[in-house]
Amino acid sequence: MSIATVGDNLIHYEVLGRGEPVIFVHGWLGSWRYWWPSMQALSARHRTFAFDFWGFGDSSKYSEKYAFDAYVEMLGDFIDKLGIFKPVTLVGHALGGAVALRYTVQNPDRVQRVASVAVPLVGDAVNERLTTWDSSSVLSRVVGASYPEVDMELRKTDNVAMNSTARDVIQENFIQDALTCPRPFLMIFGDQDPLVKQMTDRLVDTPDSVAYVSLECNHFPMLEQAMKFNRLVLDFTHSDGNLQAIAPKDHWQRRNR
Repeated sequence: MSIATVGDNLIHYEVLGRGEPVIFVHGWLGSWRYWWPSMQALSARHRTFAFDFWGFGDSSKYSEKYAFDAYVEMLGDFIDKLGIFKPVTLVGHALGGAVALRYTVQNPDRVQRVASVAVPLVGDAVNERLTTWDSSSVLSRVVGASYPEVDMELRKTDNVAMNSTARDVIQENFIQDALTCPRPFLMIFGDQDPLVKQMTDRLVDTPDSVAYVSLECNHFPMLEQAMKFNRLVLDFTHSDGNLQAIAPKDHWQRRNR
């Protein structure tokens, strides 16, 4: 277990591997831990990091910072505290995908590329049960699946953190962030995801540096389609900006209208 401090509060994180930095950012359900298989898969060529947001996992229950904008700030604090000077690749899931995208738009010089998993492009893509239910109920009754990497950490979640940030994200719109993202931007969706709807039909005149992939899975493609997911992320981290080259053509789509 590794710890970084922000004021009187602690950010728990894990790190593995050597090479160019990749930071994994978790979502509303779970913690850093469900990224561990992906960290292992990329660690031969990358120095991989994953941390817990405030109120999740083993980071401080810092209730004053249970807000979307505060989590964007937290990502920057984490990068600064660890002294990561090279531009990073960000891989974010759900809430973490929105945080990673917004951070990239605001800090393009700190990011090399960004991948999102189940990013809520618009507020109504988010299942509203995230705003009121507890995390265990959302996982069991909405997602309807169980994953050891998620289950073992879920009890550590402060449900106020999940509910508050879900309410924040529902008020947001990330379409413009996606279309104007200053770095290559890959979106990965599960076609059976009950928590975040794939609403790529809202994207119009998408630039070549933006693409999306739909996989046959639920809310956790990094666990359900681990080999395919890790291959996509690894290819993306070594792409030259030509996103058509990172996935089979039957999976890759870019919408132009």
